[in-house]
Amino acid sequence: MIFWHVGGTIAIFRYVFRDPKVDLRFLAVGALLPDLIDKPLGTILFPAVFNSNSQVVGHTLLFSTMLMSIVLLTTRRGRVRRRWMALAVGGLIHLLLDGMWTVQETFLWPVFGWDFPPGSPEYWSGLLARLFSDPWRIVQEAVGLGYLVYLFRKAGLSDPDRRRDLLRTGRVS
Repeated sequence: MIFWHVGGTIAIFRYVFRDPKVDLRFLAVGALLPDLIDKPLGTILFPAVFNSNSQVVGHTLLFSTMLMSIVLLTTRRGRVRRRWMALAVGGLIHLLLDGMWTVQETFLWPVFGWDFPPGSPEYWSGLLARLFSDPWRIVQEAVGLGYLVYLFRKAGLSDPDRRRDLLRTGRVS
């Protein structure tokens, strides 16, 4: 669910923090970071260890807390810290959009033990079937894509110079 996470994260961040200086590139990567870590880790690299679960270490509060702590301890105030904090906050908002608090064994790992809940052994082969069998996923993707289209139009990103500025600075006006 790429559009849901990227669009939803940017929308929530812009509404809550109202920070025009945020680097949207880092925020978008942060919005995808838990899935970029966990999908390969839990379903391709170590399916036997993680019971083919696609939500493991990256979907824990511990991971987000550690990432944020590392950013705070290794950077000084300013542009660099703001950029890397956007990555960490993007990961936290991802957990919110996934509703991870409802899967406490993962969200609060390792409080309830070292094992993650089992996943589906046919994760990749059943991906499209799951997407189209759950209308809520389609609605979420549509909402995320809708917000990204709205932001594209509102920020005037049809202008090549503005798109170039977004790619260079990560900011929209």
